Amino acid sequence: MNIITAAPVTKRLRYLDAAKGWGICMVVFGHITTIGNPIDTWFASYKLAIFFIVSGYLLCMRQTLQKYTIADYWKKQIKTLLIPYFGYSVLTIAYQMFLCVMKGTEKSAMFHKFLEQAYATCSLRGISALWFLPSLLIGQMLFIVIVKAPKWVKAVSTVVPIIILQYVSVLLPELSDSMDIIRYKIISFPIMTVTKGFLAFWFIGAGYLAYMVLQKLRNRNMRFVIGLLLCVGNMWLSQKNPGVNLNLIGIGKHPSLMYIGGIAGSLGAILILEFLEKWWSMSFLNFCGKYSLIIMATHGTLGFKNVIIAGWKSVVTLSKTAGLRYYFECSCILLELMLLECGVIQVIGNYFPWLNGKFNKKEKK
Repeated sequence: MNIITAAPVTKRLRYLDAAKGWGICMVVFGHITTIGNPIDTWFASYKLAIFFIVSGYLLCMRQTLQKYTIADYWKKQIKTLLIPYFGYSVLTIAYQMFLCVMKGTEKSAMFHKFLEQAYATCSLRGISALWFLPSLLIGQMLFIVIVKAPKWVKAVSTVVPIIILQYVSVLLPELSDSMDIIRYKIISFPIMTVTKGFLAFWFIGAGYLAYMVLQKLRNRNMRFVIGLLLCVGNMWLSQKNPGVNLNLIGIGKHPSLMYIGGIAGSLGAILILEFLEKWWSMSFLNFCGKYSLIIMATHGTLGFKNVIIAGWKSVVTLSKTAGLRYYFECSCILLELMLLECGVIQVIGNYFPWLNGKFNKKEKK
């Protein structure tokens, strides 16, 4: 049949797990590459937005907001996102201090690094990729409040995040130029936390609305065609807006294209994968998506990425110019890194399930 049927509200959907899997592969690939190139520019346009879009998509699909009060939903999300965030942050700080000891770093420099990372953690700015977890948490907590608010509040909320992001994207460079690095970090970290939370909220809302709209179009082939058009369109548009980096509040030369690209790229991937799941099991992408939290939190912060890259360079080489060879080598490094992450996922799943937001045996399975 070519008609999409309504999904059971408790069932994991392969194509949505695969969409998150594709997202985490783009994130890791972008952390491996060091040369500006069209692939990086395309991935950057939606590699993080896709997680927020999928979150909103699922909130609408499963009618989550009808099942929880605001307080209950906040408690649930704090438990599943904030506890892992602090857990990984403590591990990362301990790992960084261990490296300082092994390298013979001076005590004053070591103490300074500890204070910086502790402040990054407590301000919810996050160390490296860990920023994503509190941003998702803030975005979801904001969304459940706004979605139950009066219509005029909802209307205003669609504009406020855009204004805040535009203002902060200009403010941060000015602050960086006018003060020393320590003062800049003290002031900028909380600002970044709030701004990225509002951005996450905006994309979650876009995903929520997108599911409502797409429910009116059930034909599988038409949804696939729309997905292809969105994907191809985003490939082209993304090249006109380089410099997107949500972690550093980089919105590119044309900010409007950042929002358009985030939605188009994400929905394009979702609709294409939805069509393909009829013929393709998507096992690898499903696995990556199911454990994307672990991969996001560990691939860079605990040094795994650097170890694999150094090993690849010592055994093979790593091209210094963007091209087919460079993309192939970075893809090989990505696969090796994911193999290493399989072991990490197994250890966390068996012995530290709370680091994946699981707190009982039923959830662990």
